[in-house]
Amino acid sequence: MRNIWKAIEISRPLLWLNTSMPFLWGAVGLRGELVAGDVLLYAFFLFPYNYFLHAPNDYYDFETDARNPRKGGVEGALTPKPLLARHAVVSTLILAPFLVYVGAALPPLALLSLMVLLVLSAGYNAPPTRLKGRPVLDSLTNVLYAIPLQVGLHAAGSPNLVDAPVLVFAAWGIGAHALTTITDRDEDAAAGVRTIAVLLGRRATALFAAAWFALVAAGAVAVTGVAASALLALPYLALCLIGRDASGEAGRRLYRLFLVANVGIGATITMLVLVGIGVDAAIPAGIVAMAGTAIALGVSVGRAVLQRR
Repeated sequence: MRNIWKAIEISRPLLWLNTSMPFLWGAVGLRGELVAGDVLLYAFFLFPYNYFLHAPNDYYDFETDARNPRKGGVEGALTPKPLLARHAVVSTLILAPFLVYVGAALPPLALLSLMVLLVLSAGYNAPPTRLKGRPVLDSLTNVLYAIPLQVGLHAAGSPNLVDAPVLVFAAWGIGAHALTTITDRDEDAAAGVRTIAVLLGRRATALFAAAWFALVAAGAVAVTGVAASALLALPYLALCLIGRDASGEAGRRLYRLFLVANVGIGATITMLVLVGIGVDAAIPAGIVAMAGTAIALGVSVGRAVLQRR
């Protein structure tokens, strides 16, 4: 039981919704209804994928995380390095049944997009590529957060290799990564980890992130045809303004505000998707979305409460 709980800690429950909800938006939004396979892959993008994404990351970031006051709480577990090595192996092995299901039951493009996601995730975290330690490429690689949306669209039958909403979300992923490297800039520099914030400094990185969030605003308008959709990028542009000088406790506060913005914007998009598919289809999809949200937030809050005792 202790190993299961440690795996959940490593997987960052606060970030589960960043991958699971986009998948649900794509699958349910395009198909117009929820099917059993969607529930299975929604669950995959809650825990197993995030476990796979973060276990190798924590192994190779061990020295940096040991210096980082954000780690050890809901924003990331502190785990002995030998144990992290075992979790990295286990997190890879549990992918197998999901890959078999996608290959057997879904269109070939769904398997292709999922494989691209997994390869990019591995390349971001692990040598020899270790894109996380290559400034600018580290942020560009964060388009991986848009790929679950594409997996959902492919699962629902999209014939496009890349759909337009995925490009918008990819721009968000790049901006989001750059913004959050500001919060760890000093710890990364001390550990010799080269990130975009270490290379460019806080102000230039905040400007880089803001440019991508401006593209998100323009892209949202282009995709939806609704000018008000540009407002979805406004909280992130505000965070870029704050991030220009965010160090120490201000940096940690910036990261917490980023997480809050993700929950709020994600909930808004989810409601818009559900409204667009009709009541009969929206009810089961909404129940699944709320269940996943409750689990992710419940695990995070419960862990924080236990740590304070």
